[in-house]
Amino acid sequence: MRHTVPAHPDEENEMGQPVTTVRRMRLGMELRRMRENARVSQNAAATAIDGSDTKISRVEAGRTSLTRLELDALLDLYGITDREFRTGLLELNRTARQRGWWQQHHDVMAPKLQELIELESTASRIFEYEAIVIPGLFQTREYAQAVISGFPTPPDLSVEEAVRIRLDRQALLEAPDAPWFVCVLDEAVLHRRIGDHAVMAAQLRKLVEMGRLPRVSVRVVPCSRGAHAGTDGSFRLFEYSSPVDMDIVFLEQKRSRIFIEDEADLTPYRVAAEQLRDRALSPEDSERLITALAADFDELHESGQE
Repeated sequence: MRHTVPAHPDEENEMGQPVTTVRRMRLGMELRRMRENARVSQNAAATAIDGSDTKISRVEAGRTSLTRLELDALLDLYGITDREFRTGLLELNRTARQRGWWQQHHDVMAPKLQELIELESTASRIFEYEAIVIPGLFQTREYAQAVISGFPTPPDLSVEEAVRIRLDRQALLEAPDAPWFVCVLDEAVLHRRIGDHAVMAAQLRKLVEMGRLPRVSVRVVPCSRGAHAGTDGSFRLFEYSSPVDMDIVFLEQKRSRIFIEDEADLTPYRVAAEQLRDRALSPEDSERLITALAADFDELHESGQE
C-alpha cells in the first residue's frame, strides 16, 4: 500500500485543513485495522470514548489524537489483550503527541522533509541506496549549499536555513541510540561534481569519516559491475524494533513523497537492499576508493582545473 501524507500534528495547512505526522498516521491505520477486524462500527467506537463518529474518523486518518484512557477503552472494545502489543500502541500514541525539534520549522519546512526527519529519528535501522547525490546525513555545508542551490524550484526555506537543518539532522548518527545505518552509493555519485573540486574533495573525506562511525557502513557499487538492483532509482528503507511500528520505504520525487508499508510491497525493496549489499565493495574497499577519488579532486583543485 502506498500513501502520500502531510506532516504536522495539531496544525493546519495553507487550506485550513488539519494535517498529521507519520507516527499518528501509523497509529490511525492500526486502530482502523483492529476495529474492522473486530467488526466494530465507528459509532460503537465513538460511544466507547464518549466521542463522535467524526472523532473516530479523524483519529483513524491521523488527524487528531487520543488520551491514554480513550486508547485503553478502544483496545478493550477491540479485544486486544496482548500486553506487549498494548504497551507498544500506548507508547506510539504517546510519542505521536510529542513535537520533534524539526517541527518548530513547520511553517516554512516542506512537509516531505518533516516526514523524512521523523522517519530517521524513530528508526532502529536504515538502509539507503543513492544514485544521484551524497545523502543529506553525510553532506558538508558547502556540498549541501551547492545541492540545495541547484534545485529547479526554490525550496520552502532559504538556502541558509535549509543547510542548517540538514546539518542538524546529522547529530542523529552520533547519538548514543543512533540507528544502524547502511548506505550504498552508486560510484557515479562520487564522480558527479557538485560545487568545485575543493568542495568535492572535502565531501568525500567527510564521507570516509562518517563511514567510520560505530553504527554506520558506507559501501560503493562500482560502475564496472554494470546493471544492478538499484538501477531504477534511489530509495530508503526504515525498519523499527517496536512490534507495532511498520517498516516503511520512502521514495522522494520532485512533487510528491511516497510511503510504502504493506509487506508485499516492501519485499522487492528488501530484496533489492540485499542484492545491493552483495554487489557493493566491502566497507574497507569502499573507503579506499573514496579516499583515492578525494585525492584526485584535491589534485584537480591544486592544478587550477575547475
